[in-house]
Amino acid sequence: MVLALGAFATSCGPSMCDCANANKKEKEEQGITDECSEIRDEWKAKFKEADADEKKAMKAEFKACSEKDND
Repeated sequence: MVLALGAFATSCGPSMCDCANANKKEKEEQGITDECSEIRDEWKAKFKEADADEKKAMKAEFKACSEKDND
């Protein structure tokens, strides 16, 4: 799971943080609406299947995106 998240985070296109921090208008302007929808769906599916430790790590990663945007 950790490897999958690492590969996911380094793939081309918008990152999970890009999608989490952008509003709908920003996503449309950047042309990443569809990619963000796919990322959201993949993230939800991974979270649903994750064990407690993996869910905790995913929540921390998502929270780090929010904090990163506020810096």
